Amino acid sequence: MKCGVIVNSNKMLNKSLAALLVTSILLGSMSSLAFAQSIEPKPPIGTPKLSGKSNPPASPGAGATTAAKTTTPATTGRLSGLAELMQCVDDGKTMYGVTIQTTNVRSAPSTEACRFGKLPKATVVAVTAYTESKPPAVAAPAAPTGPTLGYVEDIQPLFERACAACHSAAARTMGLVATTYPTLMAGGQNGPVIVPGDPDASKLWQYLGIGKMPATRPLPLADQQLVRDWIAQGAAERRAATPKAATAETWLTIANPTLTAVSDACANAPTEDNNLVSADLIIPVRCGAEPAAAEVKTALAGGRTATTGTATSTAAAAPVAAATTNVARGANASKAGIQAAALGLPAPAETDPYMAPAGFCMERRLADNHRGITAMAFGPDGKLFLALDSDLAHDIDPLILYDAFHPSRSVAVYDYINDMTPVEIMTESSRITGLDWQDGTLYLSRAGEVGRIPDGSSYEPLAGGFAVSGQLFHANNGIVLNDGWVYVSAGGIVDGYVEGPITGIDESGAQNIVSGGNPYAARIVRAPLDTLLSQRSINAFSTAGRGVRNPYGITADPSGRIWFTDNGATNVPDEIPAGDEIDVLDPAVIGGDESSTPTMAFRWRSRRPPRLVCTAPGQYGQLLAAPTGITWAYDTIFYGAYGRNPGLYRLGRASDGALIGERIMMAWPVLSLATAPDGALWVGMGDGGLYRMTPGCN
Repeated sequence: MKCGVIVNSNKMLNKSLAALLVTSILLGSMSSLAFAQSIEPKPPIGTPKLSGKSNPPASPGAGATTAAKTTTPATTGRLSGLAELMQCVDDGKTMYGVTIQTTNVRSAPSTEACRFGKLPKATVVAVTAYTESKPPAVAAPAAPTGPTLGYVEDIQPLFERACAACHSAAARTMGLVATTYPTLMAGGQNGPVIVPGDPDASKLWQYLGIGKMPATRPLPLADQQLVRDWIAQGAAERRAATPKAATAETWLTIANPTLTAVSDACANAPTEDNNLVSADLIIPVRCGAEPAAAEVKTALAGGRTATTGTATSTAAAAPVAAATTNVARGANASKAGIQAAALGLPAPAETDPYMAPAGFCMERRLADNHRGITAMAFGPDGKLFLALDSDLAHDIDPLILYDAFHPSRSVAVYDYINDMTPVEIMTESSRITGLDWQDGTLYLSRAGEVGRIPDGSSYEPLAGGFAVSGQLFHANNGIVLNDGWVYVSAGGIVDGYVEGPITGIDESGAQNIVSGGNPYAARIVRAPLDTLLSQRSINAFSTAGRGVRNPYGITADPSGRIWFTDNGATNVPDEIPAGDEIDVLDPAVIGGDESSTPTMAFRWRSRRPPRLVCTAPGQYGQLLAAPTGITWAYDTIFYGAYGRNPGLYRLGRASDGALIGERIMMAWPVLSLATAPDGALWVGMGDGGLYRMTPGCN
């Protein structure tokens, strides 16, 4: 089971470190090296705003209404579908439901009717009547007369899964955005990439067809053929419309709705009887009495509407089981000491301002640095240690990008108090993804090994043999020292969602696949510091947590719990944990051998909110993709993400006590986070940006 926090995750995007950050792609020259060296990508990195305000808290249940005509029922009860909804209304009672998405309120029972306005998602409505429309008898529908493949139906889901990490609105590598139809057809910095009707002349197909893209690995042959056929058919935005046989529809009359205005509203004003919404968009909750907030939340978590049935039943919903201390479980996220209140920010959107932190002041340092900052650690006397990589957002050298062992990385020390030029203390290093300082020594996690730099001395390797995948940019990732132990978030070597689902395996099989059979991969491992220093061998490490895919950043909170990000996934069935999450591990529950260590893992349900064992899902609607650095600051956890909805996030407690993740800054690519001795939060970016953030700006 899993006792992770309720940071929501996204199975569609889970590339690792530089795979998301960059790629030599592309679509303008068949020589990736020459192309990357001659063209500079222009990701949307603007001048940072040095102050920010938190948005006004959203009002829970905005638009909730009370029925104008209600009859006090003799009995009340929860509803489970359309039949019970109708029976409730037939009995003269008011049915209360909740909108499952933004819902149009129309003047007549038809999607062709004009609309009076719309209701936001999660609005409670009072239903006083229903209307069933019967379709006329018609002949069998004819076959479509246009393209059978469309971008929206067939290509967009594929590109969101396999390409969005590098070619989304935030990560515009080479100027190409593949996740919307207009931007894909517009092309990139070298012009259009699709010639409708001619795949062989289309640069997109030239790269996909030879397996050069996606950068992580080629698309399966079936998906390649799908893209080729779509281009050959004319690269239409949507499939040709197929005449459909009319079906019966049910429309609900709602009482006194508080509507959001729309530009194309009906000319006439609504009346008491013609505020109509489709039953497809309403989850029935309770008959005869307004539902409690907890009932509404449970109904939304179930996600099933009146016409499909609801997950609730006539019995009270069983509460989510709380975690207890047990060697088979992780830490209880609900008791992890998060004290920060949620800011009440809306879910992330592509329209969010770039590099504008909500409620935090931001100060940029080292403005002339363009080397990616992959890890940070604070030492004494104003020292900030920086792991420097190549530029991971502008000039890309694929020979470096795809080689974790390329000796082009370094460690520098920066006097952040006096803002002095950083001084390199280690050069010609492989990729460095973790730093921590303790007792006069800097500890490093880098490609394939863990080592240290004692103050005034040179680098010393301590343990080698960790798994590395150069093409996927996976290696042992973060490192943190805590209570006499060295913890390493040991990454896996298989990333997912390109080659298609892996079926017929259990969690043990999934772990074996993603680790490549390496007992020090796709796990949280730890070693007693004194043992590691004496043995200087990977054998000093043992498993501390299982059930993860590509653990990345790692940190400790003031109570000694270990928090880490899991960046990456294996294409496994929904019932198998899949990564892209934030986890918390209590060292007190770590067992003495592999079989008794905690399993940290989300249990997924496809395209629905994740089901958490240890704490109820939060109300935060967006999904997390490719989390990176993580740190404890200002009484909570902050973490970065560079997949879908990239940026800087924090955990906060909602009014009901649940933990939720909120994006406080849209940015790409956030790689590393660290907390200074004065409590300030520092953010390291793939383009070399280094920022100090403090709360409370006006």
